[in-house]
Amino acid sequence: MNSRRLNYFELGASLYTPCNHPNLQGIIQDGLSGARSMIFCLEDAVNEDEVGIALENLKTALQHLQPNNHFRRFIRPRNPMILAELLNIRDIEKIDGFVLPKVDLTTFPLFKAALDNHASRSFSLMPTLETEQVFDSQTLTQIRTKLLEWRENTCCLRIGGNDLMNVLGLKRMPGKTVYETPLRSVIDQLLITFRPYGFELSSPVFDMVNDPLTLIRELENDISYGFFAKTAIHPDQVKIIEHQYAAFVEANQLQAGSVIDESAPAVFLESGQMMERTCHQRWALRTLALANSQHGARAVLSN
Repeated sequence: MNSRRLNYFELGASLYTPCNHPNLQGIIQDGLSGARSMIFCLEDAVNEDEVGIALENLKTALQHLQPNNHFRRFIRPRNPMILAELLNIRDIEKIDGFVLPKVDLTTFPLFKAALDNHASRSFSLMPTLETEQVFDSQTLTQIRTKLLEWRENTCCLRIGGNDLMNVLGLKRMPGKTVYETPLRSVIDQLLITFRPYGFELSSPVFDMVNDPLTLIRELENDISYGFFAKTAIHPDQVKIIEHQYAAFVEANQLQAGSVIDESAPAVFLESGQMMERTCHQRWALRTLALANSQHGARAVLSN
């Protein structure tokens, strides 16, 4: 597969829209609520008996799709068979990539076969980690080995929070961030398993649409983990997510710039914190990469 990895820091709040949406053609063309990336879903957001209708709706929308540089477009197929069908659509090259659901040792070879059959077409990928295999650290390491085959095409790995909660027979309770659930240890494991190997991760969906204060608390934890892409399920969440990323940049850009300044001492004090040019180098580079991507978010914040 040829390399076509999009910039992780430009994803921002990735807004999900089901492919059976009656205004799909307009949304996929012009975007929605200023989201910098959108994911058009054929999986969990669509009932089994509506998949055919949703797929035809998507095909029609793609036929009329024109370029739009304001946001990135991804499709989440229901399974590897649907991915193979999508890859045979004449207009599929108009989208930026695919969010692959429930990627694990069982489904990886099936998704890989579908993509390998169309190796001349290169798409950015966002595999989603959301099955029971994620809970076993040894199996997770094996999944990483497989995903390394896609590293050059992988924009980020998505953490499927609701699916992982479902494996545990749980759901998010009101007023609780994902970091106040059993998934915190899973998120820790995902971070230390994949980030050192060059994979970025997006944080799980916040599925309460009427609790902005808890969303903000969750975003504070996301940012402390270095997660700068997040699933959004409601347009109102987009601006909140982008505001928190912008606030982080405003508070930390100067400090990050000092770290990469070659004239700075090896150890110095900045904003009340001891900074070490060697130890904080990667943090600084990631912070500045986020800052450089913020031009795409300014339109969201100004509305």
